[in-house]
Amino acid sequence: MHNRSTRGARPASSVPALMFAVSVVGSNGLALSPILSDVARSFSTSALTISTAISAYGAATAASAFFLAARIDRIGIRRALLIAMAALIAALVLSAAAPHWIVLTLAQALAGAAAGVILPAAYGSASLIAAPGQEARTLGRVIAGWSVSLVAGVPLSALISDAVGWRATYATLALCAAIAAFSLRRLPERRAAHPAPLRLSRLLAPLSYRDVPALLLGCLAFSSAFYGVYAFLADHVRTLLALSAGQVGFIAFAYGAGFLLAGVAGAPLIERIGPRRALPLALAAIALVYAGLVPAAHSLAAVLAVATLWGAASQLSLNLLVLLLSRARPDERGAVLGLNTCTTYLGASIGTAAAGTIYAHAGFETLGLAAAAALAAAALGLHSRLNGRRAASGEAAA
Repeated sequence: MHNRSTRGARPASSVPALMFAVSVVGSNGLALSPILSDVARSFSTSALTISTAISAYGAATAASAFFLAARIDRIGIRRALLIAMAALIAALVLSAAAPHWIVLTLAQALAGAAAGVILPAAYGSASLIAAPGQEARTLGRVIAGWSVSLVAGVPLSALISDAVGWRATYATLALCAAIAAFSLRRLPERRAAHPAPLRLSRLLAPLSYRDVPALLLGCLAFSSAFYGVYAFLADHVRTLLALSAGQVGFIAFAYGAGFLLAGVAGAPLIERIGPRRALPLALAAIALVYAGLVPAAHSLAAVLAVATLWGAASQLSLNLLVLLLSRARPDERGAVLGLNTCTTYLGASIGTAAAGTIYAHAGFETLGLAAAAALAAAALGLHSRLNGRRAASGEAAA
């Protein structure tokens, strides 16, 4: 296979643009939770009904990552990214102007389809613009856009909703997406000259690789629990403490702060323990966080403290999942990580839908304990799979 590429100059200014694009995607994906009650009131419906938009976003992102992301090399990485950014802008404008909650749900499904292409295209572009030997560092800076969305994007979106209304949140995100798209026009292009035919069997092949199914199940448990709890935590805290969207938006800030802290300080810990032992421990820590959120919800300060720990444990879990999946079959890393993205957003859809039912009928306490049980089971299962006798002997033989 030969690649046609315009990788001549490496515009360093494109790194912040890619990082900004990722942060816009992340902000939109997480913005609805703090304003769930406000959106529900404006449509004269319930928070559970509006949470359908979160499930639609997750399902569309998963489907897009599975079926569309594999076609990026055929279309051209810059062209695919710009087309997907245009679709995201349209989706955000439609979200801002939605006359009915069904329209908002459809708009968020379109945003999810765009996100499923934007994220892998942005990560792929990072390797094109990186200086030789700096690919990993450049990719790390682009992925840091998620931290920006947590620390700044979601809290600011909630404050905008308080000040002007929830529709202004999506209008602002549409403007940010347009700025990001304009800044990405100078990215280098890469297109496969003779791409291999895409077959379902090829897309699903990683499921036969060692440890991949177990890690993907762990990813499914992690993402289902995260999105399910995150979707309704803000609504629960607002109901208990009579807070505004802007105030509960700081939960995302605290989570993002813990996420950033673990990103800086977590590597030595992982190296000391080893990734195969560290992943079950990180998931077990998240299980304790979900159990701890039940009593903590009665105090905003306590929620913020637990959310900081939540962010730190989540950052470690995400990094460890990606690290172990990428090591499972280095020559098929793209296919493996593509399934990881698909699984993550499938979990977002399933988790939000299941959590909505639990939250509506049994309350947040039951939801938190169910999420804790799911993560505890995942931690035990992965510990057995990754650190059992067979895993140890297989790793030694390798």
